[in-house]
Amino acid sequence: MHKISTLKNGLTLITIDLPRLESVTTLVAVGAGSRYETRKINGISHFLEHMFFKGSKKYPSAEQIATLVDGVGAINNASTSKEFTHYWIKSSGKHVELSLDILSSMIRESLLSEEEIEREKGVIVEELRMYKDLPQRYVWDLYEMLQFGDQPLGWDIGGDEKTVNSILQQNLFSYMDSLYSPENLALVLAGKLPKNLHALAEKYFSNLPKRSKFPFKSYIKGKQLKPRIGLYYKKTDQANIVLGMEGYNRYDKKRFAARVLSTILGEGMSSRLFLQVRERRGLAYHISADAGFFIDAGMLTVDAGIKLEKIEEGLKVIKDELQRIAFEKVTPEELKKAKEMIRGRLAIRAESTNFLAEYFGVNFVLDRKIETFDEFMRQIDEVSQEDVMKAAKDLIKNEKFNLQIIGPFKNADPFMKILEV
Repeated sequence: MHKISTLKNGLTLITIDLPRLESVTTLVAVGAGSRYETRKINGISHFLEHMFFKGSKKYPSAEQIATLVDGVGAINNASTSKEFTHYWIKSSGKHVELSLDILSSMIRESLLSEEEIEREKGVIVEELRMYKDLPQRYVWDLYEMLQFGDQPLGWDIGGDEKTVNSILQQNLFSYMDSLYSPENLALVLAGKLPKNLHALAEKYFSNLPKRSKFPFKSYIKGKQLKPRIGLYYKKTDQANIVLGMEGYNRYDKKRFAARVLSTILGEGMSSRLFLQVRERRGLAYHISADAGFFIDAGMLTVDAGIKLEKIEEGLKVIKDELQRIAFEKVTPEELKKAKEMIRGRLAIRAESTNFLAEYFGVNFVLDRKIETFDEFMRQIDEVSQEDVMKAAKDLIKNEKFNLQIIGPFKNADPFMKILEV
């Protein structure tokens, strides 16, 4: 499905040719994210992502870049995470060269002008404030702080207003020079590809400057002896919660059992939590479960928006379902359904060129290799009922619970009583 080659400067080129389509996603992934930061410059990965769209030597203004992209009906965006960042343009197949030209110029010769930096500080601060006004989104930032603590994995990807306003032009240049090396990048194209693509990639990306690369500080896992609760007081019409615990990292073979476990618990309208919390009791509109994986850490989580007056009941039902799956073997029918759901959802996502480009690019910059969909599904298919129960017993323990709540609550005692029993 995909092909991997290396440009003369060490940059990895990944292509997924889908000639039946008319569009192409051109994406650059880099192994740089917020966990590479220090507390003083927390938020700089995200800040740099913004600044790449503010002008380069060839295209010196944000307006010019936007006009070029809009002028061919393309779409562009970027995203920063804890461990990677990616930039992309989705266009019709005949405009691939323009996409390569713009992205390479952004990364190779971004202006990072002091005037634009000062202006963008206000934009990013407003973005941070916007997220705080979205409880269903902000609860996740708070949850990661609760679980991972005062370490880079626990810090907000966007930083805070103080760190954002203190970032200087030299900080941005130094950070870019420390991680944006060709060897730490992957150029990915998915869709209807031109026959001369390799030559085009060499034309626009072979002259990226040589830069360095440094490792992030490893996550230090502490010993958790009792549940932890974070309350963020806000007058809301529902309680937004994340209940979770530390999970497996992205290299632990048990992560496949954790993926099946989270699917059985909270993926889809027939999942255990959806049926118990929403369908049978009407306590929430939204509820789901997920397993997340970092290079050296992970988490198993349940998130929901629960009626304010029913939050204690909702929390107890969620906890009971988590405990039940740790002590009662899932049925063969549940296991089969979960595997087919994972397979089907993957097939649906794989029809998106954006998903394909991101999947292959992120996999490569994190692992220096790619786990194909077939390889992934083979591991999922090998998961047994016993594997699911072992993962549940290993992860779901009262003393390991982390509960983050956004809502009009000031006293954590009622919630602690539920988690400790």
